[in-house]
Amino acid sequence: MAGSRWFRAGHGLILARQPWLSLHVPPGANALNILLIRLSAMGDVVRTLPALMCIRRAYPQAHITWAVEEASRDILADQADLDEVLVFPRRKLSRLLLHPEELGDARRALATFTSALREARFDLVLDFQGTLKSGLMARMTGAARRVGLGRGQAREMSHIFYTETAAMPRPQASKLNRVERGLALVAHLGASTEGAVSSLPERADDAAYVEGFLRTLAPAGGSAAAPAVIFPGTSRTQAYKRYPPGNFARAADAIARQTGAPIVVAWGPGEQGIASDVIGAMSSPAVLSPSLTLGQLTALIRRARVFVAGDTGPMHIAWTVDTPLVAVYGPTDPEVNQPGGRFSEVAYQKVFCSPCRNRGCIARTCLEHLDPERVSSAASSVMKRAEESGRTLWSYTPAASAQVNPADPSAPRFETMGPGMRPSGMDA
Repeated sequence: MAGSRWFRAGHGLILARQPWLSLHVPPGANALNILLIRLSAMGDVVRTLPALMCIRRAYPQAHITWAVEEASRDILADQADLDEVLVFPRRKLSRLLLHPEELGDARRALATFTSALREARFDLVLDFQGTLKSGLMARMTGAARRVGLGRGQAREMSHIFYTETAAMPRPQASKLNRVERGLALVAHLGASTEGAVSSLPERADDAAYVEGFLRTLAPAGGSAAAPAVIFPGTSRTQAYKRYPPGNFARAADAIARQTGAPIVVAWGPGEQGIASDVIGAMSSPAVLSPSLTLGQLTALIRRARVFVAGDTGPMHIAWTVDTPLVAVYGPTDPEVNQPGGRFSEVAYQKVFCSPCRNRGCIARTCLEHLDPERVSSAASSVMKRAEESGRTLWSYTPAASAQVNPADPSAPRFETMGPGMRPSGMDA
């Protein structure tokens, strides 16, 4: 990412300044200083990338900054269309609830962030988030042109902070997915949205680490094949969207029988126990992935034969990188959150109370009643479509000179487990 400079608590952020321009600047104008606001969540940041591509195409000489929270900033790390990333210190501010003694440090971090918003003198702000927090950020910039979602689309009255609101492309705007909503803001500027795509560049070190891990899955003297990757976790706040581990296990067993592919169960921060529960309930052997950075997880997803996950950021990464995908939905509205890509399907069981946003739900009827056979059938369907399209699968045939050295401290660490087994160090 050209000229990338990250916001750090206690440190200032210098943003390029551009001349103050008139209120309405048409696409093609070169001297704009533009701020995009999409703070979270990871999947929504991914779904805003097509809008970034369109904005860069419309304003090729503009200086483009993106405001984002810490948890999603790695998505933007290598985006060639971005000039700056401004990180809102939500994590530090949230710690105040548990550590009031850090008030001074948090206040300084927030002051540095808000100063960067004001001092950058943005000409144009696009708020893709549409919440009170993001609306306030847009207003604090003092930009002459602030574009966001209108009443009924923006939440928490955030529309009052914009100078303009974008019209949605069809009457039932509440059913627009996040990609369409983002592109509606771009279209409001008069910019073309034709051919909008996402891009997630891959780093060589991430690819090397993951391929080193996958090579170790090969049987002695045999070849390593593209795995089926199961991702059963979600963030803590999205726990009500988790498919039960036993159901995930039955679906994974069916995929293993159908394809013969090795099963890798991957996990994010704080989700290792969920992944191990899936493996412990399986009747087929499976591998618990090593701890992965977001870049490494993306590299693993790229090399998967199929990726099966709930409504999570990694699920949206999967369709963005064109990996065959099954999105397992319960309370999630499949119309609003339909994954893109050529090889994706949603496994969903409609019940009387779904879709919903009831984070306190303990019954999870919509997920409990989703038959694992529907998930494995969807996996078979997307894999078949990918195969018929000529998509190349990752594979590796070891050479005598290219064996993984298990004593290498940089080699990925993982465990292969059979039915009923759990990772070492985990409670029974």
